[in-house]
Amino acid sequence: MAEKIDFENMVGSELLEYISFKDEFPNEAELAFYVFCDRYQRDILQKAEIQCSKFGYNEAIAFLAAKCTFDKVWRSHTFDMKKANTKNVDRAILLWMYKILYTQILLFKDSDTCAQPTEEEDLSLIENLEELVNVYVPENLEKQKELKENYSFLERALQGLSQKHKIIYFTYLAYKPEKGKNIPRSVSKKLQEQLDLTQPSIRVYRKEATDLVTNYIDKVNGNK
Repeated sequence: MAEKIDFENMVGSELLEYISFKDEFPNEAELAFYVFCDRYQRDILQKAEIQCSKFGYNEAIAFLAAKCTFDKVWRSHTFDMKKANTKNVDRAILLWMYKILYTQILLFKDSDTCAQPTEEEDLSLIENLEELVNVYVPENLEKQKELKENYSFLERALQGLSQKHKIIYFTYLAYKPEKGKNIPRSVSKKLQEQLDLTQPSIRVYRKEATDLVTNYIDKVNGNK
């Protein structure tokens, strides 16, 4: 039945109705949600980057806040076209989502994450530069290429260290929003479990990797 439904040509409010039926019609809800995300993700991500910049958050946090916004739409939504201040459905939906987005960004102040991760949306450990770049600028191949070139020195700087060092370094770089903040608890727990390390050991590994990168940068700058 889902294949016969033309989700692409539905207005956003109709897509939200199908999404709300995820318990009764999970396949149709997932297809509707896919179209919904594809339609609005660019606007939400751009808005997230603007809002996050005001708090000093980087592009990785903007991406996570945007993701949390769509996750919240999937779990439950309160959109009501009757309460909108515009007759344009797309504009009304975006204005409604902007409010959700702002709330998600504010949650970072207290918990370093905008939502309690579930098994499906848990954050992955970052093992290399390519995965780090993908977190920073998802679905933007041009920016990915540019960032990969700019950060290529990290791979050279970390040569000789163990894979555990690299995973810890890249993971912290991806999810630690700013100085003085911690990575999300779910990521910290995953580092301990998957790498079979205690938190104090992780700090040691991270310091060793960070010191090596710092020394590499100082050496390169000194040779210029």
